[in-house]
Amino acid sequence: METGHGTPSSDPTEVFRDVVSTLRETRCGVHQHRMAQALLTKDASGSRLVALVDDTERAVFFNPASRTLESVPFDREGTHEDDAEVLSRSLGDPAAWVETHAARLEWIHPHFRWACGFDGGE
Repeated sequence: METGHGTPSSDPTEVFRDVVSTLRETRCGVHQHRMAQALLTKDASGSRLVALVDDTERAVFFNPASRTLESVPFDREGTHEDDAEVLSRSLGDPAAWVETHAARLEWIHPHFRWACGFDGGE
């Protein structure tokens, strides 16, 4: 991906392909497209997708309204809010959390890769 020094791509199709690619590497089955769609639907509904964790069994979302960072399990049926775990409260920007936990994240949203200065290429 070419990102240069500008802002990261906000093209939802590119993000979708990136998530699907990661899920193909980490999760068995043929439902990676449905899982990615569920994550991006939640992302488009107000909570921002930040990362994938726990062998891509859970997604980390930031809710700007409540300033809460949550880990939410997901599968081909969608996200499972009843089993969400709060990772941080009163958070202004999840970039600092991403920097702190980068080593255990299987996938990081392109915006946060850019915000944290992580190289996506090479």
